[in-house]
Amino acid sequence: MKNRGINIKGLCKQIKDDKKKIIWSLKDGVHSITNRNWMISFEEVPREVRLVLLSIFGGFPEEGYLLQKTPFSDEPQRSVAVEPLSLNREMAKQAVRTDFIHTSSRLDNLRVFKAGDGFVYIKEQFLQAIDPNFGFTNMNSFGEMAPLVFEDLNYIVLPVRIGKEKDLLTLKELTNE
Repeated sequence: MKNRGINIKGLCKQIKDDKKKIIWSLKDGVHSITNRNWMISFEEVPREVRLVLLSIFGGFPEEGYLLQKTPFSDEPQRSVAVEPLSLNREMAKQAVRTDFIHTSSRLDNLRVFKAGDGFVYIKEQFLQAIDPNFGFTNMNSFGEMAPLVFEDLNYIVLPVRIGKEKDLLTLKELTNE
């Protein structure tokens, strides 16, 4: 499995930033790494990512199990692997990255994606794993509050819920809607 479109250094940074929330699962030979806001899957974990995960967990998950750290314990917890996310592909809407960032003191910077008639807001810090030169293609959204899926990268990220604000009208004007 090629990693074109993945920014390995950015992914390692995301993992280190959330090391108390990271879950590393192995099911049917596929490794899934998540912090519950984003998830990436690999058949073979890249060397740099594997080293970061080993520094957090001190070992590999066994087939059918996951390793996780909790805010309450520095010892890795072992549990049954979670089922992968399944989405109804018929409901997918092509998503496009815009040049717009929604800035909020409460929510950090949110990248704006256009999907159908709506907009999806994703935390910029969860997009560090995406190579800006190759990764922002072939994206699908399944609704304003459903995951944004980077199909070629096996990467999904949950959007941030924000209220209907006046900037939506401005965005629609700027995107000629």
